[in-house]
Amino acid sequence: MQYSIRPISAAATRPLRQQILRPHQAVDELVYPGDDHPLALHVGAFVEDQLVGIASFSPEACPGVAAPAAWRLRGMGVVPHMRRCGIGKALLAAGVEHVRRYHGDMIWCHGRTGALPFYRAFGFVTHGDEFVVPHTGPHYVLIYWIPTDQQ
Repeated sequence: MQYSIRPISAAATRPLRQQILRPHQAVDELVYPGDDHPLALHVGAFVEDQLVGIASFSPEACPGVAAPAAWRLRGMGVVPHMRRCGIGKALLAAGVEHVRRYHGDMIWCHGRTGALPFYRAFGFVTHGDEFVVPHTGPHYVLIYWIPTDQQ
């Protein structure tokens, strides 16, 4: 499957945020803190001109974790019929490169429990206990430490 990963606007992520992650909310309710941060990166995966995956990265401290330059991953998802094609991994890799470029030392997120195998395969580790997000189900705080030998 041929796809491309490229930067997009925060606004361009919101329809897929709604479709994939939060169908119970309106698109205009899916503005996340950090979306407009000047260093934020929003990336999209495209098959031809169709947006099939999204991820957003912005600087944000991770509660309870000592990391001087933490970034948060939010709103990551790939449309169901395009999963297991490497798109999610490519979106994460683009985010890691961006965070590394700005001297970040870790990326964290609230990852759905069902996505744990995907995140663990990339190198994320769980932090703390499982918790439930209303309307979206069980999650973990997941952490990815940026390898220092590659900065």
